[in-house]
Amino acid sequence: MSRTLARTLIGVAVLGILTMVGTACTSDGDVAAPTSTPTGTSGAGAADIVGLWGEDATGKPSLEFTADGEVRGSDGCNGIVTTYTVEGDRIALAPFASTLKACMGVDDWLRGARAAELDGDVLVALDATGERLGELARSG
Repeated sequence: MSRTLARTLIGVAVLGILTMVGTACTSDGDVAAPTSTPTGTSGAGAADIVGLWGEDATGKPSLEFTADGEVRGSDGCNGIVTTYTVEGDRIALAPFASTLKACMGVDDWLRGARAAELDGDVLVALDATGERLGELARSG
C-alpha cells in the first residue's frame, strides 16, 4: 500500500471518528422530534398512557408520554424523542431520535423498544418482535 493511500485512509478514519464523537458530545440530551407525527392517539387507553413512566434521574430509564402523541425520555444515558399511537391495547412507538453518548454501566435496553403495553401502573416495553424488554413503573 502506498504511503499516500495509507495517509488518506487514516485521515478518513480520523475524520469519521471525530464526527461521531462531536455529534455525541454536542447534545445535552435534547434531540429533535421525528418529522412525522403518527395519528390515532385518541383510542382507548390513550389517556392512560399520558404521564411519566420510570424515574427521571441520571442513569435511570424513563419515558414521558404527552396527550398530543409525543414521547420524550432517556434510556438512562441518552435522550430519546419519538411519537406514539394507540392501537387497541398496544402503544406503537415510532423509531427513536436519540443522542448517542457512551455511558459506562448504563443498561440501554429501552433503546430497543418499538411498542408498549400497560399492565396496571406498569408500562411493559416490547421490541419489534413483541418480546418483553423491561418495565417502567408509573411515576408519582
